[in-house]
Amino acid sequence: MKRIIFAIHGIRSPKQGNWIYDFTNFTEQDPRFKDDIFVPYYYGFVLATVSVFPVFKYEKVKEVKTVLRKIINDNPNCELNIVAHSYGTELSFWAIKTSGEDGKPPIIANKVILVSSVVSRFNEIPYNSTLRAGKIKQLHCYCSYKDKVCNFAPFGHSGCFGFSRDRYDTRCYPKPFDDLEIYNHQVESLGHSAYFEDVKYFKEWLGIIAS
Repeated sequence: MKRIIFAIHGIRSPKQGNWIYDFTNFTEQDPRFKDDIFVPYYYGFVLATVSVFPVFKYEKVKEVKTVLRKIINDNPNCELNIVAHSYGTELSFWAIKTSGEDGKPPIIANKVILVSSVVSRFNEIPYNSTLRAGKIKQLHCYCSYKDKVCNFAPFGHSGCFGFSRDRYDTRCYPKPFDDLEIYNHQVESLGHSAYFEDVKYFKEWLGIIAS
């Protein structure tokens, strides 16, 4: 089955030199993906102060949902895979979660890789309902204890599904749902955007998608 690989960035990200294009270019060179579809999605430079407003977030989630649906409709026999960073984790996760609630078919993702996630913590409803509903078949979470952005309010956590229960707790907890495919990829000292400084993580994410 052909794959869609959708990459979405975080806030305060200029278009020039954005990692989503580096990742797409790198993926195109991998023979495992020679027949697949690559979508680097750039939604624009967003200020941190703007990103937290519910109305703004709601509109951005709608945009991402519309884009994902068009990609799926244009490629009905392809499986959707997502690699998202920072605010892009919030937008893509909520686009999937709220799909199917508007009278249209739900968005089904094969593998979702959340990098420096700012999605609400694992003990809140969004994860439980979305994964149990089968909208995400396999979830991978990349997180660092030293990620200052993820530890900063209003998020107050350093990732999801067992990374850290709050910003003062550096212990690693097991994933909360043993019957769901949730994988933690935890490191200690990477900065919020350090995953894009070389191709190490690009290779790792492609290995996850290809497996």
